[in-house]
Amino acid sequence: MQTIVEALEIQAAQRGNEIFCHFLKERKVEAITYSRLYREACRYARLFRGRGIVPGNVVLIILNHTPELYYAFLGAMLGGLIPSFMPFPTSKQDPRLYWESHRALFQLIGAGALLTYPEHVAQLHTQMPDLALNIMTPQDAIHLPTHFNALAVNPDSIAFLQHSSGTTGLKKGVALSHRAVLDQVASYAAAIHISPADRIVTWLPLYHDMGLISCFILPLITGTPIVQMDPFEWVSYPQMLFEAISRYCATLCWLPNFAFHHLCRTVKRGEGLNLRSMRAWINCSEPCKADTFALFALQFAALGVTPQQLQVCYAMAETVFAVTQTTLGMPVAQLHVDSEQLRSCQWAMPVIPGQPSTSFLSTGPAISSLNYKIADAQGLPLSDNQIGEIAIAGSCLFSGYFKREEETRKKLRDTWYFTGDLGFRSQGELYITGRKNDMIIVHGRNYYAHELEFVVNQAPGVKPGRNVAVGYFRADVGSEDVVIIAESDDTHAETLIADIKQRLLDSSGLLPYDVRIVQPGWLVKTTSGKISRNANLDKYLADIAAVPV
Repeated sequence: MQTIVEALEIQAAQRGNEIFCHFLKERKVEAITYSRLYREACRYARLFRGRGIVPGNVVLIILNHTPELYYAFLGAMLGGLIPSFMPFPTSKQDPRLYWESHRALFQLIGAGALLTYPEHVAQLHTQMPDLALNIMTPQDAIHLPTHFNALAVNPDSIAFLQHSSGTTGLKKGVALSHRAVLDQVASYAAAIHISPADRIVTWLPLYHDMGLISCFILPLITGTPIVQMDPFEWVSYPQMLFEAISRYCATLCWLPNFAFHHLCRTVKRGEGLNLRSMRAWINCSEPCKADTFALFALQFAALGVTPQQLQVCYAMAETVFAVTQTTLGMPVAQLHVDSEQLRSCQWAMPVIPGQPSTSFLSTGPAISSLNYKIADAQGLPLSDNQIGEIAIAGSCLFSGYFKREEETRKKLRDTWYFTGDLGFRSQGELYITGRKNDMIIVHGRNYYAHELEFVVNQAPGVKPGRNVAVGYFRADVGSEDVVIIAESDDTHAETLIADIKQRLLDSSGLLPYDVRIVQPGWLVKTTSGKISRNANLDKYLADIAAVPV
């Protein structure tokens, strides 16, 4: 097996009538066998070929959460094309602004296809009459034959793109080869001992690497059944996750840190729920917190959750998925380090009794196909317990950012991918301490502060260049949230706040936790004249702490 297409063909031949996925939506269950998965993918392969999309072209998929996502994605690969999932616009977003925000990406991709619904086609033709992408809809594939001779592809060719979740400007397409994906799957499958006897339950969206790889590509290749539910339905009714685990005796589930808190706040222990079948709940995509695990294990102990089930994975699109993984069945290691040494010396030193401490959860050792180093500013390796940038090498690395050579050169240096994440190694395991750049992770999605500030800067009334976006960790939800602080002379603060919130929602789907309008001169600058995110976050926190409850 050298390509994902070959893996699909093998599963269809060997497991044809076995169920690959129970797809849950609107209280209905649709069972998808491996044979059906392959046949439906063939329809889309015929559609793309019939429309003249040639091998190597990109197919962007912007569809609601239905099985058509699977079929279109695999169908594109059958035809030697490069599929990529994009987030579907929510009902709260202005459709015109949503599509306009993708103009630069569509222009970069050039020739290729965009698969979406009929109601979007007219909007695209009106707003982007010069769009080179061939626009088509799922209805175009309905009556096409369900057999297709897959195109032979080079294992080192691009299998698909995972696009970054940047909020404005140009999203980066992480290009992943068939070989890199298969190497990742083999290594990660060994690390978690996954097999067809397992069953994965998930609500994760497929445009994010955690959902795409751990809950679609990995189980497809390993022959592991999945239970898939709609992300929006899960958010409104979180208990459906526990109900699915109980009904299907699921064994594996990947979640971002905030989701553990969301379940703790919303799900009652209830009769008929049984989580004892679970081998692992894997915390991934956000900084993982020990307090989160403790709360989750305590609240759902009666349903069968144990501390040994709660595990951690460090993952990213540029390595296909996992970099490290804690050992399933064993409690995750936790270190308590001296807070002052951490801040002032960038060392993770054992805490002295009575002194302030900071705790970190291990993310485990590297999987077999990857290795990492903790690097200083020159890229040289640092000692254990010394904090630096995490750099990664190995056979799972991405091929580069699609048509973004300059961005690729910045991150890939001498076979090493420099992640921008900060961390340290201790006793052979990796610990994550923060981020080198200005990324803010909100409920598993990445937002860049400077891009949010660009959007805010466009709002009439905001002093040009006088706003800041900061990440504010909320312990009650287990995730960062975004706070916007903007200087303005505008006396109608509520109107300006509403305008800023709508602009951010339209451009990125983000609703900030707080928008604070302040008087000119309020924001703190560094000695170089830049607005300081850390100093302004501290000032904001001091202000809200001083307000009587």
